[in-house]
Amino acid sequence: MYRKEDLSGIKSARAVAFALLFAALAAAAALHGIFADMNFAAIVCIVCAAALIAGIPLFRRIVKDEAALVEANTAAMRNASYFLYRYEAAVKQIKDGVVILTEDGSFVLINETAKTILGITDADLRTARYDEVVSGFSEKMQREEILAAAKGGVKEDSVSYAGAIYRIRFAPLGEGEEDLGVVVVISDVTESYKAEDMQTDFVANVSHELKTPLTTVKSYSQTLLEGGLDDPAMTREFLEIIDSEADRMDRLVRDLLLMTRIDNSRQKWDMTENDLAALVKTAMKKMDMTAKAKALSLNRMFEEDFSVMAEMDRDRLEQVVLNILSNAIKYTDEKGRIDVDLIPGENCVQIVISDNGVGIPEKAQARVFERFFIVDKARSRKMGGTGLGLAISKQIVEEHGGAIVLESKYGKGTKVTITLPACKVRGKRGIL
Repeated sequence: MYRKEDLSGIKSARAVAFALLFAALAAAAALHGIFADMNFAAIVCIVCAAALIAGIPLFRRIVKDEAALVEANTAAMRNASYFLYRYEAAVKQIKDGVVILTEDGSFVLINETAKTILGITDADLRTARYDEVVSGFSEKMQREEILAAAKGGVKEDSVSYAGAIYRIRFAPLGEGEEDLGVVVVISDVTESYKAEDMQTDFVANVSHELKTPLTTVKSYSQTLLEGGLDDPAMTREFLEIIDSEADRMDRLVRDLLLMTRIDNSRQKWDMTENDLAALVKTAMKKMDMTAKAKALSLNRMFEEDFSVMAEMDRDRLEQVVLNILSNAIKYTDEKGRIDVDLIPGENCVQIVISDNGVGIPEKAQARVFERFFIVDKARSRKMGGTGLGLAISKQIVEEHGGAIVLESKYGKGTKVTITLPACKVRGKRGIL
């Protein structure tokens, strides 16, 4: 029989045990997405339960009687072990790298993601100490460094390694003066950093593209206001330039709005079955006068009665074809040639637009679909380009389940191939 004070100690110990189990359950909930922003806290909760299983005497301060202590710890361990097994398995599979160390640098737990990031194997874990394992990753991950960083609460740092950027968070194990080890969570934030850089570049590019026409409008309007209106010929010329620059800003804003809607999945697509050949012929007719103004030969290579059905947003896909044709006309010198062909394939159809224009330098070809990238800035701005046409075309084609590829030889010409899924051929009624 236990004394009254012993029973009180056992009850207190069990209360602590169940509190730890509750923390473990909270961790499981976080790992299953109930508290999506609490992964790090969840991992720390799991570690507390792990410490209990490992025999760290969290109850020693509460229960004085050794027999009562053994019974209380045994019961708590029995109740927690099943849950902890499941939570350890969950930790090993989460997308972030997780490493749990004792104060002397021994591994308690390391998940598969952490092994991949650190470039280590199970054999390394059996034969090497922690500092040896992480020596090639970062000095910030050395045992003394992270133990010192974790003192006083959760700390965070960043590391660049093998072309990637990682965020490292440390949290201590133990209470008060106890130094039981540390839990380390490693997150790959490369894409987040790239997105931030792209956003910064995007804002800078938009500002630049708007500043140029605004400066032109401001300077020409200022000239007119300061007396230029007295010259009718000059007034007309300046107003035409102002009108052209206003159109350019309008195109830029419309392109930006379309791109933003597509990026945020807010663009409404009017997908219906249409004749792709008819669409291409319509686009060619719209560009015919522009081509003739430069004495260019715009050639349809497929038969007049050729027809192929595809599911598409007709207006948006026509925008793509018009954009490619417009680029071909811009970058093909007078009396040049532009060929447009439709090539059916197995469950797909290709639109191929070729020209014998100036071509694109090889080093620039990988960037032609980037936003605001312009190969020949002087020629593009002279013709009202925004640097967004190919980027938007790529987005539209990909939203149709297709692909767009550009091939070019500098000084010889360019070929753009748009591949789209074709509609399945249906049978005909009444053939007998």
